[in-house]
Amino acid sequence: MAKRRGARTGVLDWWQTVLDETKDLIDDGIDRIRDDDDDDRGELSGDIAELKKAVAELNAKLDRLATERK
Repeated sequence: MAKRRGARTGVLDWWQTVLDETKDLIDDGIDRIRDDDDDDRGELSGDIAELKKAVAELNAKLDRLATERK
């Protein structure tokens, strides 16, 4: 018999997917920037680092919420 999932679990799974896809997008962007020889790399890499930090913080919060709900 199929196991029913709660609405909260479904939302957390959806957020996890969004975060994973965002991380992949950021990683691809970083790879493209590294291949590029532009001089304005410093400012953009700082923005990317901030985005990666924000995604990691969101991921940690979601993990914490998921463990608290169990």
